[in-house]
Amino acid sequence: IGPKHDCLCNVLLGFISLDCGSPPNEPPYNDVQTGLTFSTDNGFVQTGKTGKVQEEVESLFPKPVWNLRYFPDGTRNCYTLNVTQGTKYLIRALFVYGNYDGLNEYPSFDLYLGPNYLETINLGLWGTGGMFEEIIHKPISKSLQVCLVNTGTGYPIINTLELRPLQNNSTYNTQSGSLRHFRRNYFSTASRTVRYPSDVSDRVWIPNFDEKKWTEVTTNFTVNTSNGYNPPQVVMASASTPISAFAPWNFTWTWLLTPSTTQFYIYMHFAEIQSLQANETREFSVLVNGDPMYERYSPKPFSIETLSYFTPQQCDQGNCTVELLRTSKSTLPPLINAFEIYTVIDLPLLETNQDDVLAIKSIQNTYNLSRISWQGDPCAPIEFLWDGLNCDNANASEPPIVTYLNLSSSQLTGIIAPVIQNLTNLKEL
Repeated sequence: IGPKHDCLCNVLLGFISLDCGSPPNEPPYNDVQTGLTFSTDNGFVQTGKTGKVQEEVESLFPKPVWNLRYFPDGTRNCYTLNVTQGTKYLIRALFVYGNYDGLNEYPSFDLYLGPNYLETINLGLWGTGGMFEEIIHKPISKSLQVCLVNTGTGYPIINTLELRPLQNNSTYNTQSGSLRHFRRNYFSTASRTVRYPSDVSDRVWIPNFDEKKWTEVTTNFTVNTSNGYNPPQVVMASASTPISAFAPWNFTWTWLLTPSTTQFYIYMHFAEIQSLQANETREFSVLVNGDPMYERYSPKPFSIETLSYFTPQQCDQGNCTVELLRTSKSTLPPLINAFEIYTVIDLPLLETNQDDVLAIKSIQNTYNLSRISWQGDPCAPIEFLWDGLNCDNANASEPPIVTYLNLSSSQLTGIIAPVIQNLTNLKEL
């Protein structure tokens, strides 16, 4: 794939790939691993300083991770990205400290999506490898803000920020909230991590295989993967079955850093990838935490089916299990190709009234105001209210509105700009 083709793919797919902290004049370049075009974050964020991970860390990561942006000033610093309203996005941020400041002190800070808290990024827990945060989210406006909040335990940092519109908006449905990536595995003895271009949405698939319990099944035939979720061909061309023909297939996990009451969604991807004889049958029950999800299930020959719940699930005291139990009718053991597990993130705070946001940003541009706090959502959460503003946040089911604006500290002179009239809810100026 040539460079021009890659740039075109980025545009056609709506991908945003930011190399955070790279020089503003550095031209876009193609990542060697994926062929995707990364560009500087200049223009997406107005604050912060740039750094580089140390050389011994560089060798562990691809080029987009080598630079970083850190934020020594202000409490909340935000990236603003244009998005298509109502489209589901995979949003992924990578954080690698890399001892960029020579202090050997891993920072900890909070990550927000718009006005809502997502996660505490505690890099001391992860060491040299850093950590990533990935969610599937449907923006309700045309602008998306990813914010890093200083909590007094080191300067927030970020190395890469990626947005990937999902190809099918009817997948990954939730009753409420958004989905936070917990794990995404394909069951294979291979060591290859699979992502774009094999996965058109650039989901990252990690191989997983328990050689003490499982045996691998593979195929060279094409598997029909078109069901909306569309995992890569290589993901569906392998599967695991129990070594013992009559044993159940099982997988367990524990919520280590999240509450035991965490709700989750699981998406299990199946395809029969063996050519069965007339006298052979593969049939099994699918159980999650001991409860039947699907009884007497037979995967489709060389064609994907994805099994999932319509409602979020919980685990007993944070200990979770998936079991595939062979039925009495079956002559073959159960089989599974891949699965994805996401936890539910509730995003209860509404963004500020969009007309007010547009008006306040027009005022900011008209008067060339550069207050450090004027980033992110103007009104929410209340602890990050923009300096000089008051808002009405009383009704949690309605977007906050700007009711008060004080520009007296900005040393402005001349006439009042007409754009202020666009703050229609203003009670005091």
